[in-house]
Amino acid sequence: ADDSGALGFTDAIVLLSYIFGRGSAPPAPFPDCGDDPTADALGCEAAEGCRFSFQIYGKELIADGVFFVVDTSGSMLDSGELQIAKREMIRVITEFNPETQFGVVFFNNSVRKFPASGQAAEANDAMKTSAASYIESVSGGSGSCTQAGLSAAVNFAYSSSARRAAITYIGDGGGTCSGQDESTYLAQTLAAITQANAGRARIHTIGVLQIPLLNEKFLKDLAELNGGTYTSVVR
Repeated sequence: ADDSGALGFTDAIVLLSYIFGRGSAPPAPFPDCGDDPTADALGCEAAEGCRFSFQIYGKELIADGVFFVVDTSGSMLDSGELQIAKREMIRVITEFNPETQFGVVFFNNSVRKFPASGQAAEANDAMKTSAASYIESVSGGSGSCTQAGLSAAVNFAYSSSARRAAITYIGDGGGTCSGQDESTYLAQTLAAITQANAGRARIHTIGVLQIPLLNEKFLKDLAELNGGTYTSVVR
Protein backbone atom coordinates (compact mmCIF):
# COMPACT_ATOMS: atom_id res chain seq x y z
CA ALA A 1 0.00 0.00 0.00
CA ASP A 2 2.91 2.40 0.60
CA ASP A 3 4.91 1.00 -2.36
CA SER A 4 7.93 0.22 -0.18
CA GLY A 5 8.29 -3.30 -1.58
CA ALA A 6 7.73 -4.83 1.86
CA LEU A 7 4.76 -5.74 4.03
CA GLY A 8 4.56 -3.76 7.28
CA PHE A 9 2.48 -1.69 9.65
CA THR A 10 2.91 1.35 7.43
CA ASP A 11 0.72 -0.32 4.82
CA ALA A 12 -2.18 -0.35 7.28
CA ILE A 13 -1.42 3.23 8.31
CA VAL A 14 -1.49 4.43 4.69
CA LEU A 15 -4.82 2.73 4.03
CA LEU A 16 -6.49 3.84 7.26
CA SER A 17 -5.21 7.38 6.84
CA TYR A 18 -6.65 7.51 3.32
CA ILE A 19 -10.01 6.01 4.29
CA PHE A 20 -10.61 7.84 7.57
CA GLY A 21 -8.13 10.72 7.75
CA ARG A 22 -8.11 12.22 4.26
CA GLY A 23 -4.53 11.10 3.79
CA SER A 24 -2.80 10.58 0.46
CA ALA A 25 -4.21 7.90 -1.83
CA PRO A 26 -2.26 4.66 -2.30
CA PRO A 27 0.06 4.70 -5.34
CA ALA A 28 -0.81 3.46 -8.84
CA PRO A 29 -2.59 1.47 -10.09
CA PHE A 30 -5.06 2.68 -7.44
CA PRO A 31 -7.93 3.50 -7.88
CA ASP A 32 -7.93 1.09 -10.82
CA CYS A 33 -7.43 -2.65 -10.63
CA GLY A 34 -4.15 -3.84 -12.09
CA ASP A 35 -0.51 -4.77 -11.59
CA ASP A 36 1.93 -2.71 -9.53
CA PRO A 37 3.90 -0.62 -12.05
CA THR A 38 6.84 -0.40 -9.62
CA ALA A 39 9.29 -3.30 -9.74
CA ASP A 40 9.87 -4.95 -6.38
CA ALA A 41 10.20 -8.36 -4.80
CA LEU A 42 6.53 -8.76 -3.90
CA GLY A 43 4.31 -10.91 -6.06
CA CYS A 44 0.78 -9.90 -6.99
CA GLU A 45 -1.43 -12.96 -6.86
CA ALA A 46 -4.40 -10.81 -5.86
CA ALA A 47 -4.26 -9.05 -9.23
CA GLU A 48 -5.87 -12.19 -10.64
CA GLY A 49 -9.10 -10.67 -9.40
CA CYS A 50 -8.74 -7.82 -11.88
CA ARG A 51 -9.30 -10.22 -14.76
CA PHE A 52 -12.51 -11.52 -13.21
CA SER A 53 -14.23 -8.35 -12.04
CA PHE A 54 -17.67 -7.46 -13.38
CA GLN A 55 -20.49 -5.07 -12.59
CA ILE A 56 -24.14 -5.96 -12.31
CA TYR A 57 -26.79 -3.43 -11.28
CA GLY A 58 -23.89 -1.11 -10.44
CA LYS A 59 -22.39 -3.60 -7.98
CA GLU A 60 -18.80 -4.62 -8.66
CA LEU A 61 -18.03 -8.27 -7.92
CA ILE A 62 -15.02 -10.50 -8.44
CA ALA A 63 -15.43 -14.17 -9.33
CA ASP A 64 -14.12 -16.62 -11.91
CA GLY A 65 -17.27 -18.74 -11.56
CA VAL A 66 -20.52 -16.75 -11.91
CA PHE A 67 -23.95 -18.33 -11.60
CA PHE A 68 -27.11 -16.28 -12.01
CA VAL A 69 -30.48 -17.10 -10.45
CA VAL A 70 -33.44 -15.09 -11.71
CA ASP A 71 -37.04 -15.06 -10.53
CA THR A 72 -39.38 -15.12 -13.55
CA SER A 73 -42.67 -15.05 -11.63
CA GLY A 74 -45.54 -12.77 -12.60
CA SER A 75 -44.35 -9.80 -10.55
CA MET A 76 -41.05 -9.72 -12.45
CA LEU A 77 -42.87 -9.99 -15.77
CA ASP A 78 -45.61 -7.44 -15.13
CA SER A 79 -43.19 -4.74 -13.99
CA GLY A 80 -40.71 -5.21 -16.81
CA GLU A 81 -37.98 -6.22 -14.33
CA LEU A 82 -37.44 -9.54 -16.08
CA GLN A 83 -36.39 -7.75 -19.28
CA ILE A 84 -34.05 -5.51 -17.29
CA ALA A 85 -32.50 -8.55 -15.57
CA LYS A 86 -32.05 -10.29 -18.91
CA ARG A 87 -30.29 -7.27 -20.40
CA GLU A 88 -28.00 -7.01 -17.39
CA MET A 89 -27.02 -10.68 -17.60
CA ILE A 90 -26.40 -10.60 -21.35
CA ARG A 91 -24.17 -7.53 -20.95
CA VAL A 92 -22.18 -9.14 -18.13
CA ILE A 93 -21.79 -12.49 -19.90
CA THR A 94 -20.67 -10.77 -23.11
CA GLU A 95 -17.90 -9.03 -21.15
CA PHE A 96 -16.69 -12.13 -19.26
CA ASN A 97 -13.03 -13.05 -19.35
CA PRO A 98 -12.67 -16.22 -21.48
CA GLU A 99 -11.41 -18.07 -18.39
CA THR A 100 -14.64 -17.39 -16.50
CA GLN A 101 -17.11 -20.22 -15.96
CA PHE A 102 -20.81 -19.46 -15.73
CA GLY A 103 -24.37 -20.74 -15.63
CA VAL A 104 -27.87 -19.24 -15.64
CA VAL A 105 -30.95 -20.43 -13.74
CA PHE A 106 -34.49 -19.13 -14.24
CA PHE A 107 -37.27 -20.19 -11.90
CA ASN A 108 -40.98 -19.76 -11.35
CA ASN A 109 -43.04 -22.89 -10.61
CA SER A 110 -40.33 -24.82 -12.48
CA VAL A 111 -36.60 -24.43 -13.10
CA ARG A 112 -34.83 -23.81 -16.40
CA LYS A 113 -31.08 -23.52 -16.78
CA PHE A 114 -28.27 -22.86 -19.19
CA PRO A 115 -26.45 -25.06 -19.95
CA ALA A 116 -29.25 -27.60 -19.61
CA SER A 117 -26.73 -30.20 -18.45
CA GLY A 118 -26.17 -28.30 -15.21
CA GLN A 119 -22.43 -28.22 -15.88
CA ALA A 120 -20.71 -24.84 -15.74
CA ALA A 121 -19.98 -23.34 -19.16
CA GLU A 122 -16.72 -21.79 -20.30
CA ALA A 123 -17.07 -18.18 -21.43
CA ASN A 124 -15.80 -18.65 -24.98
CA ASP A 125 -17.41 -16.70 -27.81
CA ALA A 126 -19.67 -19.52 -28.95
CA MET A 127 -20.96 -20.25 -25.45
CA LYS A 128 -21.56 -16.58 -24.69
CA THR A 129 -23.55 -16.21 -27.92
CA SER A 130 -25.62 -19.30 -27.10
CA ALA A 131 -26.27 -18.04 -23.58
CA ALA A 132 -27.45 -14.66 -24.85
CA SER A 133 -29.88 -16.32 -27.27
CA TYR A 134 -31.19 -18.59 -24.54
CA ILE A 135 -31.69 -15.71 -22.10
CA GLU A 136 -33.56 -13.69 -24.72
CA SER A 137 -35.94 -16.62 -25.30
CA VAL A 138 -36.99 -17.01 -21.66
CA SER A 139 -40.46 -15.82 -20.69
CA GLY A 140 -42.17 -15.42 -17.33
CA GLY A 141 -44.63 -17.67 -15.53
CA SER A 142 -46.44 -18.24 -12.26
CA GLY A 143 -45.17 -19.49 -8.93
CA SER A 144 -41.84 -18.84 -7.25
CA CYS A 145 -39.86 -21.99 -6.37
CA THR A 146 -36.91 -20.09 -4.93
CA GLN A 147 -35.33 -23.06 -3.20
CA ALA A 148 -35.24 -25.15 -6.38
CA GLY A 149 -33.71 -22.24 -8.33
CA LEU A 150 -31.01 -21.58 -5.74
CA SER A 151 -30.30 -25.30 -5.43
CA ALA A 152 -29.64 -25.50 -9.18
CA ALA A 153 -27.21 -22.59 -8.89
CA VAL A 154 -25.36 -24.28 -6.01
CA ASN A 155 -25.04 -27.40 -8.15
CA PHE A 156 -23.58 -25.25 -10.95
CA ALA A 157 -21.00 -23.89 -8.51
CA TYR A 158 -19.98 -27.37 -7.41
CA SER A 159 -19.69 -28.50 -11.05
CA SER A 160 -17.14 -25.78 -11.76
CA SER A 161 -13.41 -25.61 -11.10
CA ALA A 162 -13.64 -21.92 -10.20
CA ARG A 163 -11.50 -20.69 -7.34
CA ARG A 164 -13.93 -17.89 -6.52
CA ALA A 165 -17.51 -18.89 -7.20
CA ALA A 166 -20.37 -16.41 -6.89
CA ILE A 167 -24.11 -16.93 -7.11
CA THR A 168 -26.10 -13.80 -7.96
CA TYR A 169 -29.81 -13.91 -7.17
CA ILE A 170 -32.10 -11.35 -8.86
CA GLY A 171 -35.70 -11.06 -7.72
CA ASP A 172 -38.08 -9.82 -5.03
CA GLY A 173 -37.18 -12.47 -2.47
CA GLY A 174 -40.57 -14.13 -2.55
CA GLY A 175 -41.25 -17.86 -2.32
CA THR A 176 -44.59 -19.58 -2.81
CA CYS A 177 -43.77 -22.99 -4.21
CA SER A 178 -44.83 -25.75 -1.86
CA GLY A 179 -48.18 -24.57 -0.53
CA GLN A 180 -46.65 -23.53 2.79
CA ASP A 181 -46.98 -20.03 4.12
CA GLU A 182 -44.23 -17.81 2.75
CA SER A 183 -42.47 -17.26 6.08
CA THR A 184 -42.03 -21.00 6.67
CA TYR A 185 -40.96 -21.64 3.08
CA LEU A 186 -38.33 -18.91 3.09
CA ALA A 187 -36.95 -20.03 6.46
CA GLN A 188 -36.60 -23.59 5.17
CA THR A 189 -35.02 -22.32 1.95
CA LEU A 190 -32.48 -20.24 3.86
CA ALA A 191 -31.43 -23.21 5.98
CA ALA A 192 -31.36 -25.71 3.12
CA ILE A 193 -29.38 -23.54 0.70
CA THR A 194 -26.85 -22.42 3.30
CA GLN A 195 -26.25 -26.04 4.28
CA ALA A 196 -26.00 -27.22 0.67
CA ASN A 197 -23.69 -24.37 -0.33
CA ALA A 198 -21.39 -24.93 2.65
CA GLY A 199 -19.25 -21.97 1.68
CA ARG A 200 -18.61 -23.11 -1.90
CA ALA A 201 -19.92 -19.86 -3.42
CA ARG A 202 -20.58 -16.38 -2.16
CA ILE A 203 -24.27 -15.65 -2.62
CA HIS A 204 -25.04 -12.08 -3.61
CA THR A 205 -28.68 -11.00 -3.61
CA ILE A 206 -30.15 -8.16 -5.66
CA GLY A 207 -33.60 -7.14 -4.54
CA VAL A 208 -35.79 -5.49 -7.18
CA LEU A 209 -39.37 -4.20 -7.12
CA GLN A 210 -41.17 -3.22 -3.93
CA ILE A 211 -39.90 -5.77 -1.46
CA PRO A 212 -41.89 -6.65 1.68
CA LEU A 213 -39.90 -6.72 4.92
CA LEU A 214 -40.12 -10.52 5.14
CA ASN A 215 -38.64 -10.95 1.67
CA GLU A 216 -35.94 -8.35 2.21
CA LYS A 217 -34.89 -10.06 5.44
CA PHE A 218 -34.60 -13.33 3.53
CA LEU A 219 -32.37 -11.72 0.90
CA LYS A 220 -30.18 -10.05 3.52
CA ASP A 221 -29.86 -13.22 5.60
CA LEU A 222 -29.10 -15.37 2.55
CA ALA A 223 -26.27 -13.04 1.55
CA GLU A 224 -24.90 -12.67 5.07
CA LEU A 225 -24.88 -16.40 5.84
CA ASN A 226 -23.16 -17.17 2.53
CA GLY A 227 -20.45 -14.51 2.48
CA GLY A 228 -22.19 -12.28 -0.04
CA THR A 229 -23.76 -8.85 -0.27
CA TYR A 230 -27.29 -7.52 -0.52
CA THR A 231 -28.17 -4.76 -2.98
CA SER A 232 -31.53 -3.01 -3.19
CA VAL A 233 -32.45 -1.59 -6.61
CA VAL A 234 -34.91 1.28 -6.30
CA ARG A 235 -36.45 2.77 -9.44
